[in-house]
Amino acid sequence: MRGIIATLTGVTLLIYPFLMGWCLSHGYMWQVSILLLVLGVLRLIFQKKNNVLWPLTSLAVICGSFSLIFKSALGLKFYPVMMSLGALCVFSYTLWKPPSMIERFARVFEPTLPKEGVLWTRKVTMVWCIFFAFNAFFAFCTVFFFPISIWVLYNGFISYLMMGVLLLGEFILRKRQQKIHNESY
Repeated sequence: MRGIIATLTGVTLLIYPFLMGWCLSHGYMWQVSILLLVLGVLRLIFQKKNNVLWPLTSLAVICGSFSLIFKSALGLKFYPVMMSLGALCVFSYTLWKPPSMIERFARVFEPTLPKEGVLWTRKVTMVWCIFFAFNAFFAFCTVFFFPISIWVLYNGFISYLMMGVLLLGEFILRKRQQKIHNESY
């Protein structure tokens, strides 16, 4: 049950920009605020207690609450900005307090990561930090300088597409690195 709820809330948070865009264009601001708040609380309850990404989940609660309290869509529109800034902080923190975030992910599949793999994952974590900084900036711009349709397009499609390209690019480069070092990581 725990896994099903965690998965459903995660998927709903992924489609959040489209859902929020539709709700705002149809006058359902307080409903989507409550949805974001409830999803955040559910994720906090059902995620693992030692999950390093828990601060990101708490941002959903903060943004949903802000929107409800102040009766403003600003909290809802700021959610993608806050998620990128939160991810930037979490990923950056792991560069100073190893293992890096990508190394943590890699060790799920490869517990005995070689030294080259550790160095590689550190570099990839740095690339993700740069991505999150730029993504936060562009998401911020969509909040104040563009109509809701552009906000939805960027935060609901373009930013996810860029993440996918980054993931695919890293996968291809990692496979090339593995061949060079003739090791798996």
